[in-house]
Amino acid sequence: MKTLVTLAAFAAALFAAAGALPPMLEARIAALVPGGVSVSALHYNPLTGRLTLRMVRAHDAVGREIFRADEVDATAPLADLFGSAPLMLQRVRLVAPRLVLAQTPALVLVGLGAAGFAAALSLDGIMVSDGNLIVEQPGRRALVARDVTASVDRARGAGESDAAFAMETVLYGTSVRITGQPAARGAYALRVRAGGLDAPALLEDFAHALGVTGIRLAEGRADVDATFVVSGSRVLASGQFRIEQLVARFAEPRSAPLTASALIVAVDRWDLAAGTGRISRLELRRPRLTLERGTPSAISALVEWLARPEVMLRRLRIVDGTLRVMVGVDAVTLRGVTLGLQSAAETGPRAGFVLTARAGLGSAGRLTLDGALSRDFLRVEGAVRAIGVSVEGCGLEDLSMPLPVEASARAVLAALASACGT
Repeated sequence: MKTLVTLAAFAAALFAAAGALPPMLEARIAALVPGGVSVSALHYNPLTGRLTLRMVRAHDAVGREIFRADEVDATAPLADLFGSAPLMLQRVRLVAPRLVLAQTPALVLVGLGAAGFAAALSLDGIMVSDGNLIVEQPGRRALVARDVTASVDRARGAGESDAAFAMETVLYGTSVRITGQPAARGAYALRVRAGGLDAPALLEDFAHALGVTGIRLAEGRADVDATFVVSGSRVLASGQFRIEQLVARFAEPRSAPLTASALIVAVDRWDLAAGTGRISRLELRRPRLTLERGTPSAISALVEWLARPEVMLRRLRIVDGTLRVMVGVDAVTLRGVTLGLQSAAETGPRAGFVLTARAGLGSAGRLTLDGALSRDFLRVEGAVRAIGVSVEGCGLEDLSMPLPVEASARAVLAALASACGT
């Protein structure tokens, strides 16, 4: 009997104390962010440790809402609710959360694991359903990830970075799958896979990764399969990016657009912030370009950018292209243009390229170019050969000529036109 009385007294004391827990919890949760956290209902079971919050709202220091959720369900052991240690929540389930990151560059997305949590909160296991993430970028439109479904095996408090997660969301108009896990030397690796992305919107957010100005992508859908390694503020990308049915417009007024059936870029440890690293493959399929008023500045800028020592280009290919160039008052059209640049050495900033090019000219003519191109794209050695070429009614059965140093495509075409007396 004495034992039963003792247990009854303990239970009475426990549930009496439990009645004081909700106000204590509300006060502690409200202190997690500068602007406070409000809830419409809070329920805590001290026996199971289950904590349920409904209609959660969090605000920043100026009172703007930065987080909300229809429901937050978690486990919080009774012993962890007291003292000055960080509040530990386990098996957290977020229903319809909305997180706003204000004045944040797009690249911060790769480090979101701890971005939304205060130092006084530690989370162990998270499930997210029907979420939304808004990243407000300085001077730009906000980046919005919708329909977020995510799971984190162990989330992090301040200074920790050992969580692995998987997330699916709608971003840039399509479904995107992202997984993340710790990498070597304190870095974090993200794998991103998506098909049918809105390529113009994607490149608008990451335009600085290329460092080329004077051109804007107007149309195109992108496929991405890449790994991003995050170490502090540095983000290194490795993988392949493919844009289908692209239309790009140049800054020069009345310039004809560049179109192509596909652009494929493969990179290895590419520094997104600096725009430097290794391009293992750069391929343009079935491009069409008309040059009527000179070469657009974006093309010249692209060549200069590829010539930088910090950019290691291994291979470039143009497949089945069409180039129309005005030479004086005449137009020369190259059809079926195939161009290949293969790095002559695996390493070294001064390693040049093996150059091959083929194109059709006129009704049945062919042009070939074979040689070597310097790493800075200024010096070329080789020969141009014209077979069965007819320019303005002038037939060239078989013409071969050395390619001059610092030759350009326009100079070669002008030499061909001169040889035919046009």
